[in-house]
Amino acid sequence: MNRQNPFTEIERMFDQLSNQFGEFEPGTEMGGSIAIDVADTGDAFEVTADVPSFESDDIQVTLPDAQTVRIDASRTSETETETDEQDRHYIRRERQEQSLSRTIPLPDDVAEADATADFDNGMLTIHLPKVERSDSTNIPLS
Repeated sequence: MNRQNPFTEIERMFDQLSNQFGEFEPGTEMGGSIAIDVADTGDAFEVTADVPSFESDDIQVTLPDAQTVRIDASRTSETETETDEQDRHYIRRERQEQSLSRTIPLPDDVAEADATADFDNGMLTIHLPKVERSDSTNIPLS
């Protein structure tokens, strides 16, 4: 049985709007959405996401359900000591707290326990094996 998410189309449209206008998170100076590619490799889905200027400790990948993956990335500005602040007078300061997030609906269930994620040089790759299903099930008659 293939369970379809009734909100898939709405989520897709929201993601498109977020990409056009930016997605601001409360309490952050800058917000945004994460650029992704989703590929179907036959037996799995592979999500590739650009998260430049983040470290692996700043990124969280979750599976809220078997047909959804969520990526959250959050970075705070560097904390400086009082001495550094007194000696330093910024002419321009643009690097501040930043949070990005993206919820990605998937067309089929994935094996949550077998999901893996790798992060290298600002590129996040999530491997999500599909749940193996038989084509049909015989139902005995009584």
